Amino acid sequence: MNTYLQSQYANAAKQAAEETTKSIGKITADSSKEEVTEAVKSFETYMMEQVLKQMKESFVDENDEEEDNSISMYKDFFMDKMYSEMASQIVDQVGDNITEDFVDQIMRNYGITGTTNLPLEDISPDDASVSEDIAKENTNTVTGVLA
Repeated sequence: MNTYLQSQYANAAKQAAEETTKSIGKITADSSKEEVTEAVKSFETYMMEQVLKQMKESFVDENDEEEDNSISMYKDFFMDKMYSEMASQIVDQVGDNITEDFVDQIMRNYGITGTTNLPLEDISPDDASVSEDIAKENTNTVTGVLA
């Protein structure tokens, strides 16, 4: 049973790292800003999770813990899930500036300009609505809109 738990624990850690690598690896010049942001958040969450685990290890001496190894493995499974959830919340609540910096840098490096995968002409507003918006902003200077 111990060997089974150890292999499952190792597989879960490896899978998390691989998922993060795949999400970053999927970014191309055709990616949307939303896709880049999702990949960056995945990366940040994984990195924050690793930071939290290292912080825990620096405070807790594993030699002091004298408990059954299988119980310890179950506790580690639970703690990993807790670290993952906590890291995700930290990234969502505090990481906006860093996330945006990473997204902007990746978009510059890959030459990504659009915000969605739709062609630009499909998401552009029509001339009439643009003229109306300009007229509303400048009501004291614009008296009419020519179409």
